[in-house]
Amino acid sequence: MALVDMDTYQVRTHGIWSSHFAEAGTRDNPAYDVSGASVTQHAVWWLWPNTCLLRYPGRGNFMVFQVVPAGPDRTLETWDFFFETDQLQEAEAEAVRYIDEVLQQQDITIVESVQRGMATPAFDQGRIVSDPAGSGLSEHGVHHFHGLVLAAYEKFVNAAR
Repeated sequence: MALVDMDTYQVRTHGIWSSHFAEAGTRDNPAYDVSGASVTQHAVWWLWPNTCLLRYPGRGNFMVFQVVPAGPDRTLETWDFFFETDQLQEAEAEAVRYIDEVLQQQDITIVESVQRGMATPAFDQGRIVSDPAGSGLSEHGVHHFHGLVLAAYEKFVNAAR
């Protein structure tokens, strides 16, 4: 969270994709060194159904993240990193380590916890936190994705009739 300015975080939905933007990489933070960063905006584009394109603060970079279902309770995640040159600077290596060893591990822990909770008899239905202003505190991007899943199911069911 210290890497991005959450006061500027905005999520927008557009057809079969959503975008996430925030100012980032403009101050010291515990994530990784961003001194001399040419990219100072965190940018994420989620593309239906399972691909995410990202740009993190630092030197010019681009990432492709895919989430592939591997069963009803498992997924396979792959990352491809692209940088300005084939020789990583130390700050870029720090950024990759941060994504792999901190962010991804936190996300995995959260998702696994949610899955355990959904498997209990106490789970009735999910709740979505919505901020009409589209801030980073809102889950309207998740709600948008759920709508895309529902539309795909409806199309499949209607085609099968």
